[in-house]
Amino acid sequence: MDIIEKVKQLIKIMDESELSELEIQEEATKIKIKKGISGYSQTISHQTIPPLYPAQTQQIEQPFVISRENESSSEIYSPMVGTFYRSTAPGESPCVGVGDFVNEETVVCIIEAMKIMNEVKAETVGEIVEIYVQDGEAVEYGQPLFRVRQAKKATI
Repeated sequence: MDIIEKVKQLIKIMDESELSELEIQEEATKIKIKKGISGYSQTISHQTIPPLYPAQTQQIEQPFVISRENESSSEIYSPMVGTFYRSTAPGESPCVGVGDFVNEETVVCIIEAMKIMNEVKAETVGEIVEIYVQDGEAVEYGQPLFRVRQAKKATI
């Protein structure tokens, strides 16, 4: 089955089960589909397995910088209905705060839904500039939780 057929089949499954997000990884292919307010978005990536002993001539990744010129920002939205928590456990420090730098894999909060704690990742790179929700507050699907000032690759 080719990749397009897989994506069509996964979207059909999501429609039938009312899922809001689906992620599947098979060997070196990863498919992630999200159903938002404006429809579906999908990410398909082909991963290569890194060598056991990396070559000595690997390129150094450029750092990210926060640009204040032509500032662009995005929001992190709630992927589900539930209760918003800033920390991973009671008494712990918050996952992120205003001024913190986040990347795609940074856990920014927890949303409790049906007694299950769900991590919410930033899925963007930048600086947290505003937190819209208070700890312990009920949130709706698609509700903005954070505003993030977008980071850009530094030019060296």
